[in-house]
Amino acid sequence: MKTLNTNKAKLLLLFTRDPRINSLHQELEYYSSDNDMQIGLILKDKVDETFHALLFDRNSRKKYCIVDWEIDLHTIQEARKVLEQKMNSYVRNDKILNENKPANDFFALKVKPEQQHPYFKMLIDKKGFFTAAKEVIEELSFHFEDRDGNFVEQFQSNNGFEARLWELYLWCYFREEGFNFCNQYAAPDFLINKGAEEVAIEAVHISRKQSLNELTTFPTQEEILYKLENEIPLMYGSSLYSKLKHTYENKKYWELPQVKDKPLIYAIADFHADMSMTWSFPGIISILYGIIQRQPVHNEDGTISIQNESGIVFQKNNINIKPLFLDDQFKHVSAVLFSPCGTLAKFNRMGVQAGLGNGTDKLYQIKMCYNSTPNAIYPDVIGAVVNEQSCETWSDGIQIYHNPFAEIKLNPDLFPHAGHNFYDGQFVRSLIPDNHIISTTTHNIKNMPINPPSFKMHSSDIFDKIEQKWRL
Repeated sequence: MKTLNTNKAKLLLLFTRDPRINSLHQELEYYSSDNDMQIGLILKDKVDETFHALLFDRNSRKKYCIVDWEIDLHTIQEARKVLEQKMNSYVRNDKILNENKPANDFFALKVKPEQQHPYFKMLIDKKGFFTAAKEVIEELSFHFEDRDGNFVEQFQSNNGFEARLWELYLWCYFREEGFNFCNQYAAPDFLINKGAEEVAIEAVHISRKQSLNELTTFPTQEEILYKLENEIPLMYGSSLYSKLKHTYENKKYWELPQVKDKPLIYAIADFHADMSMTWSFPGIISILYGIIQRQPVHNEDGTISIQNESGIVFQKNNINIKPLFLDDQFKHVSAVLFSPCGTLAKFNRMGVQAGLGNGTDKLYQIKMCYNSTPNAIYPDVIGAVVNEQSCETWSDGIQIYHNPFAEIKLNPDLFPHAGHNFYDGQFVRSLIPDNHIISTTTHNIKNMPINPPSFKMHSSDIFDKIEQKWRL
């Protein structure tokens, strides 16, 4: 028996454990068998403070499941000894572990090469940068239920890869937040619950405007400011409005029996161009609440406030476009969820920190995070090599924008690791976890003998110097 990387254990067991286990128990230690086939977990009961030893093995569909356990042990030393004995004496019973159904394989080719998305081709390239991401997605696939029967084909294709990747990311996030899933219905994309509270989620994305063959270019600051005021809000608005009008079996989503009387979330991602998620998010506040946030203002008392322009109305084809939450048609939508992290780079980082991948390429993450220092103007900018000591989670960067006029309000306590944004009639007030990600980029580095330096700072001058030195 040997110690197992915590990040890897959490990935492998993400969809194995009942989410309720964390409300009653604290996970303390993770182990693997000497042949790496089984996983051991030691828990502490939060009520009576006893210890439990659990042993997991893969079934015929490659899902980990509990095969042996012992509970109510008095010390952690006793739990370790029991777990080691169970691992050493364990004999696999294939009959019990047989589910009479093959394991999912997202990478069994169903799409012709000319129809495959370039990022999918990168995933299956054994010498590419995304070997860790591929291993993560493979592990997740063993637990995935393809309710509409076309997930794998779309995941591989030019037209479906990004939307399906976004759904995979959301699926992991909701599980990390402790939700169970109802897979009985084909729509909406997710029906999740914690105890008696249920939430419906429909995934939305801004479709790609940039050609897949076009070289990645990052817009200038002037171009970004122009797009944020004139183009990006309407992109978000168009995708959300189209989803509002969409029907399933001739019913709007909120009219479906499985959704009726439940909060409904639209979870949106921006894939209109490469790296667009890193800068387009202010457009969400603009189109949802009709607010454009301007420059910070230094008040005489030493405090700082953000200058807002509210009451914004957008125009498209000479038609006035209301802010969506101020439009009565959106009263059926409880909130809009967004994350800048639902990308292939996220899966790659989660894999590398779990010890997956080829072990030779380096990933260097630079992220902007909310600065919780009172009266701070600039975000924290943090740069670090991604490794097994990293502690990134699926919830990093999740923002939920609550609809003040929704008929059914969303309980923010259901999503404790997300940032929550509320409109009070004039301002958007936000409750943001410490160090919550605003945007992030990942640099793939080959053949670097030493690691680039880690840093955390407020000053862009220092960042510019490091960027030039290391040519990031």
